[in-house]
Amino acid sequence: MNTNYTFRKSVLEKPQFWELTEHGVAYKQESKNDILFPYDKVQSIRLLYLPNNRYRLNNYCCKITVNSRVFDINSCTYRSFATFDDQAETYVPFVKELVRKVKTANPNCTLRTGQNPSTWYGNIIFVIIAVLVLFFLFHFFTTEFGKFFIVVKFLLIGYMAVYLAKSIKVNKPKQLGGSEIPNYVLPEAKTVN
Repeated sequence: MNTNYTFRKSVLEKPQFWELTEHGVAYKQESKNDILFPYDKVQSIRLLYLPNNRYRLNNYCCKITVNSRVFDINSCTYRSFATFDDQAETYVPFVKELVRKVKTANPNCTLRTGQNPSTWYGNIIFVIIAVLVLFFLFHFFTTEFGKFFIVVKFLLIGYMAVYLAKSIKVNKPKQLGGSEIPNYVLPEAKTVN
């Protein structure tokens, strides 16, 4: 059982310290007020995949909503420019324990997976439009620059297809009934407690 978790979102933010205590979830960040919110005050938890960029391919997020405030807990942590450490080994047991404690204290807490519906549909539409624009642009450039652009076109379209497939699979909005977390909304860890 992992009751502590620390991560840093970016160079612009200080590390965040999270702890599951007897009384609730404790959140600390340098130069900000410490927060302790009881488990029964958590309104919802959303688990989703966040492929922010090429440096964080295994980045997942746990979004906690308390009194209309949303807190993000990411599975990757910033170390230095273009370097993010994958912390799946500590993130997964922490999130599982968080969900267990919250659902025990507040069975009415909503457990969701994936993005919210408007973001999910917006991403799908964006990727489809981007692929169509690429087809249109590369259709004209292919005749001038030859085989080079054909290779580039297929690489870009392949990348977008993989992103779209994973986004559809992992980030499709769903609401879960119990406190069991499906593996597809958790990062792959080498060893999980």
